[in-house]
Order: sequence, then structure tokens, then C-alpha cells
Amino acid sequence: MRESNQGAVAAGLLFICLLAVGVYSCAVNPVTGRSELALISFSEEEEAALGAKAYTPAVQQQGGFYRDRELEAYVQDVGMRLARVSHRPHLNYRYRVLNSSVPNAFALPGGYIVINRGLLVGLSSEAEAAAVLGHETGHVTAKHSLAGYQRALAANVLVTGVVVAAGGRAGVQELSGITASLLENGFSRDQEREADWLGIDYMVKAGYNPEGAVRLQEYFYRQLEGGKNPLFLEGLFRTHPFSKERLDNARARIAQRYPETAKNPNFTFNETIFRQKTARLREVQKAYEIADEGDKLFKEKRYDEALAKYHGAARKEPGQAPFHSSAGRVHLVRKEYGLAENELRRALDLDGESFEPRFLMGGLRYERREFRAAIPDLERSMELYPTKQAAAMLSKSYEALGDAANAKKYAEMAK
Repeated sequence: MRESNQGAVAAGLLFICLLAVGVYSCAVNPVTGRSELALISFSEEEEAALGAKAYTPAVQQQGGFYRDRELEAYVQDVGMRLARVSHRPHLNYRYRVLNSSVPNAFALPGGYIVINRGLLVGLSSEAEAAAVLGHETGHVTAKHSLAGYQRALAANVLVTGVVVAAGGRAGVQELSGITASLLENGFSRDQEREADWLGIDYMVKAGYNPEGAVRLQEYFYRQLEGGKNPLFLEGLFRTHPFSKERLDNARARIAQRYPETAKNPNFTFNETIFRQKTARLREVQKAYEIADEGDKLFKEKRYDEALAKYHGAARKEPGQAPFHSSAGRVHLVRKEYGLAENELRRALDLDGESFEPRFLMGGLRYERREFRAAIPDLERSMELYPTKQAAAMLSKSYEALGDAANAKKYAEMAK
């Protein structure tokens, strides 16, 4: 009997391995022109759909968008200068600012590119911002995120096959889950170097002084030295590994390919324009620094002190939804439901497309046993960023209303 089981397992493993090898095909990298092994070949429409599926939850998980129309338009304009001269200018690129103090930037397949408030506010010129956006554009044009997705999918298929061959049950992870995980996987050293070089090439073609890319790497180096800024380790350097080699490579790339650009006035830094366009952001950042102190106090359960920080931030910048949402969160934890509702309503008035106040308002109504009123906010929070907590509350809300079908549906999601 044991030999029979071993034979079945071996046969199953052989089948899975043959299947994995058999479904690989070759895809042409649009940047290098080289053929690369691919588990699945994606059309550009499918690539864009893959990025779109992960985009909203990825953004909401990390704080949502920073709401400043003028700044958003400026970042989009800078990004599009680079996109138009890239290897794939016809993609529908979106360059947005994420409302997070963690210095970071990321790109998803199809042209979804984000730079965090915490990184943008530390830059000194439009050329430096272009270096960040050009680097992320390079990840898109070279299909680096798709390559990571291919690796994750291949590993998932093989692991699933091993479990099934051994007599267990497993399902292939949903597309959205694998795609969202790409933000945590990061890029290889070769991919980072290629994206750096592509970013420099796009900068020059767009009329930026490529020395902005060197200044950006020097800024990163200063933040890394001696652990000066731990937020960089939490954000950018976790998924985009930095090394002194990358700084040296950027200098070498410019010296080799663009030696005449450094002192050529036709290649600009646009420092004055950048300072003007980001002046409001730097002013608002002062209030976010106060709120960030509140977040640390909240994690330590020092609720009175945290609330004072959030109120202080809101007094300084009353138009920022996260400050009111955070204050509402403190009141909700302390079961001060009336005060919580006032703050959360204010947050939703300022930004109705933000996950946290939607989720908290749904949770508030659930705690009050206002199940019918809780459902719309909880369901909208699930659309923005699905969580097991919201699914569990929805399941129990529908159960309380006698809707067995929806109660069962959300109970499955909450597992």
C-alpha cells in the first residue's frame, strides 16, 4: 500500500512538472528585444487589466491618494513627459501621489505608477522627481512586474501541484492576491539597474538634466548612511534595494552616454518650478508629522495623547481627511460613538473614496447594531480594500437581517 501511494505521488509530481514546463512560452521584452520564458503570455489589454485589479487595493492599503488636484496634475505632466519618450508610449499611464509619509514609489503592470508624499516632499528638483518616475516607468516598459508575477504564478502552480499529488487539496491563489503580493516581492538587482538606466535615458529624451538621477541616488545614500532615516528601510529600500553601486552606475551611465548634458542649459533641473508646485505639500507635511506622532502613540495605546496630536494636526490643516479619520478611530476604540461619528463624517465629506473612514463608519454602525446602515459602508470598504474584518461584520449584519445567502457569501470571505 505504501509503495502504491509513493508511486501515485511520484506520478503526480512528474505530471505537474511536465505541465509546468509544457505551458511555458517565449515573450519578447519590448526594451531589450530578447525572448524570455513566460508561463502565460499577456496582451497589453490583459497586462493593463492585471495592474488595474491590484491598483485600488494596493493604494488603499497604503493610505489612499493625496488629494491636491494641482499637485496631481503636475506629477502627471512630469510623468507623461517621460512616458511619451519611453519604449511603450501608447500605454495609458497614470502617475499619482500616495498619501503616506513612508518614502516610497511603486509601479504596476499597464502603467500604474505612484510616488508617496513622503518621498516627493524630500526631493529638491523636478529632475529628481523625473528620476523617480522614470525609474518606475522603466519597470513598466521592461515588464519587470510581469516577470515577478510569472515567478509567483509558477511557484504557486508547482506548490499546488505538490499538495494535490500528495493527496491534499489546494486552489491556485486568485489573480488579485498574487498581483497585490508583487508590491512586497521587490525587484532583482539587475532589474533595478535596468530601471535606473532606462529612467536616465527617458530623462534625457524628455529634456531633463540626467544629473538629477545622480542627485536622487546621493539623497538615497544620505538617508541610508548610519540608518539615518528608518522610514526608507520600511519603504523604498525594502522593495527597491539601494547600494553604493547603483549610485556609481548612474554616474558611469551619464559619463558614458551623455557627457555633454551636465552643463547644457537645454537639459534642465527645473528647481524653481518644483519648489513652487510642491510648496503647499511641504506646508501640509508639517501637519502630517504631528499626525505621524499620533500614530505611534495610538499603537502604544496612549489614546489621550494620540487624540491630542490628531486634533492638533486637524487644527493646522482641517482639510485633510486622514486626521479626522484617525481621531474617529480613537473615539471608536473608546466607544465614544457620537464623537467618532462626527469625525468620520467629516473625513468622508473630505474624501469619500478612502478605505479607512468607510471601514470605520461601517464598524461604528455595526457596534451600534445598526446592521442595515452598516452594510453600505462596509461593502464600499470591501470594494476599495477587501478585509476579513469587514467581511465578518457583513456576514453577521446580513445574518441579523435574515439574508442567509449574503451572510454565507461574506462568511466565506472572512475565512
